[in-house]
Amino acid sequence: MDWLVALAFFGFCWWRAAKARERAAELAATGIGCSPLYWVSNALVAVLLGLVLYIARTHNQSSVSAFLWLAALAIIVALLCLRRALKWRYPV
Repeated sequence: MDWLVALAFFGFCWWRAAKARERAAELAATGIGCSPLYWVSNALVAVLLGLVLYIARTHNQSSVSAFLWLAALAIIVALLCLRRALKWRYPV
């Protein structure tokens, strides 16, 4: 049974990679890869991921300060605004 789950997982990963290549080619044609908004949004996603992992690690040992939660919320709002700006600038 484990091999069936592993096979399904790798099949899903293969399918997602194929879709990602198609999406990357589509976005490259529009020129979105050169946009500073695109790179800022990618950097904010990386910062948000790091912050959430830090919060998860800290939560096991002590309470998490409200500043970290507010920072995560502010990054999420900024990402939503950047996504809207990208969709407005590059309607793909």
